[in-house]
Amino acid sequence: MVLLTGITFSLLLVTISYSINCRLLGAHLALDYYRLSLTASSVVLLALIGESLFNPLYAAWFGQKLWVYRIMPLHDGNVSLLGSIIWAAYGTHLYFTLQTLNRKLPRRLNNNTVIAIIIGFEAPFVFEILGNLLFLNLLGEYYAYYLPRDAWHLTSIQVVPIYIFCLFVGLRILDVLEKLPRKPVLPPALFSAGIVYLMTG
Repeated sequence: MVLLTGITFSLLLVTISYSINCRLLGAHLALDYYRLSLTASSVVLLALIGESLFNPLYAAWFGQKLWVYRIMPLHDGNVSLLGSIIWAAYGTHLYFTLQTLNRKLPRRLNNNTVIAIIIGFEAPFVFEILGNLLFLNLLGEYYAYYLPRDAWHLTSIQVVPIYIFCLFVGLRILDVLEKLPRKPVLPPALFSAGIVYLMTG
């Protein structure tokens, strides 16, 4: 049931994201499967590493962690085994969302800093809240329980600066990866590296 819930949320996220972004653009999204898989696999690797690093740092600075995974936790509760599926779905959503932002943002605002700020608010207050609500309804448990109470433990405003920073760095890395010669082995290699890192905890 846990795995099925993770897959259900991931499929819903991808389907809803595609539909909303198509509507916002008034056209179908471009589907470059290499870039899509490169974005999704990069998100998996970078998100898993980021979660396992930033949550302990937050605890060291502020005296407690920002979140604890309740579903299939690894790395002392900083990440979840389901992260390999859910972060891949979020990476797909990011691929769709970047297309919309790149086409709709005015030229002077169309840069990694502004995009990181926009998505830095969207990710916790849409992606995380909806995910936690689905897990609570289907399993009676939070997927990721946020210790601060500012958003009923579903997410926290305190995670926004972390998201913005990680998105800014991640977008820069993605820019570099997209400029490399296309190698079909690269996306699966990035995804596999994320799985290996995940399983070390």
